Amino acid sequence: MKHKEKFLAFRAKYSDPTLSVMAVLLALMIFVLTPIQATVGIVFLPLGAIMVIVMGIGLFILAARWIVLIPIALAAVMHFALGFLRAENDPIHPHIYLLASLWLTLSATFAIVVARAVFADGPVTTHRIVGAILLYLLVALIFASLYLFVGAAFPGAFDNLVIADRPQLGADVIYFSLTTLTSVGYGDVVPIHPIARSLCNLESICGQLFPAILLARLVSLHVAETTEESD
Repeated sequence: MKHKEKFLAFRAKYSDPTLSVMAVLLALMIFVLTPIQATVGIVFLPLGAIMVIVMGIGLFILAARWIVLIPIALAAVMHFALGFLRAENDPIHPHIYLLASLWLTLSATFAIVVARAVFADGPVTTHRIVGAILLYLLVALIFASLYLFVGAAFPGAFDNLVIADRPQLGADVIYFSLTTLTSVGYGDVVPIHPIARSLCNLESICGQLFPAILLARLVSLHVAETTEESD
């Protein structure tokens, strides 16, 4: 019981800062490590395993429930299974579905836990606002995994986006997802299949509503609470 009480006290103190740490790590993965992997042309499997472990620790601190480790363990199994399948040197193989499942499992689990932490009872701290930004990035990853499913199921679903297991795939799909989420739409990658277009429409709507409603609401609450404390 003492260990449980110590952990709950630790969680109460570091739950919000964990949101900021996880946001920094995810941003590092998306904007630094993934482009480096695409540039070098090598898939770093140990790096993926480390990220799964770190994300698992962060999720456990945020959720304080052992059940969140089940999807993390499942993701770890899929990660190592993917490593064995890649030895077949067949880039357009059904294990694209395994890669998409891995991304979706991690992103969706992470998004649910982060959302519960961000919108939990209590003061809206700066860490929670950063956590909302983390949630925004996770939405992009969720849609990126869905694009993998669509691209694998319907070859040619995207123009100028090759859905094949290659070092550049992560950077390409995340780039397309983020440009769709933020409604930048450079036009270099175009959805062709109706399902792909529908997903892009849904992501662009989420991308507009999230900052305008949820993120803006959190910032306004934080400013109001800060003003009350100063008075």
